[in-house]
Amino acid sequence: GIIFSPFFFGYMDHHRLSIDLGGGDCKWTESFPLPLDSEPFGTLVASYPGGGMRVTWQQIEGLTGITVGDDYQFSGPRVGIIKTQYPHYEGIWSYGATLNQTILVVRNPRWAIPSFHNILSEVNYGQDFSEVYPYLNDLFTKRAPIANWIKWRDLKFETEIDLWAWHIDY
Repeated sequence: GIIFSPFFFGYMDHHRLSIDLGGGDCKWTESFPLPLDSEPFGTLVASYPGGGMRVTWQQIEGLTGITVGDDYQFSGPRVGIIKTQYPHYEGIWSYGATLNQTILVVRNPRWAIPSFHNILSEVNYGQDFSEVYPYLNDLFTKRAPIANWIKWRDLKFETEIDLWAWHIDY
């Protein structure tokens, strides 16, 4: 069977799955996008940034073998499963009306907001993909310095808790 691997080997290797060969051995395989001529029941997987999206899409890929698309890299009208942080400002709406259902991943804001800050710190507080891209291989490898967290928290907490709530209400 296909086994989910919780290990993160860098951004470009994040679509790896493994097949259990027994006796502690496994064979690494890649997930695959759905064929362009398929007619999947499109699914949008949404969460507040830092809300558990990474483990969610890794498990979806591990269980299905289907590549989960990203709103930043959306490449066409029917890829099957797309992940996003929309309607948060870190997400974009790039799929029109091509998706039929939504999975909303909800994480307690006590943990989601600090996790989001760690992500921002790891990408050097970049505001667009060109600023963030050079740091993608470093994601989820370190925590922000406490002094940075306190400064960001004191400046942004009310806005972020409102955005977290708005994400749920949306």
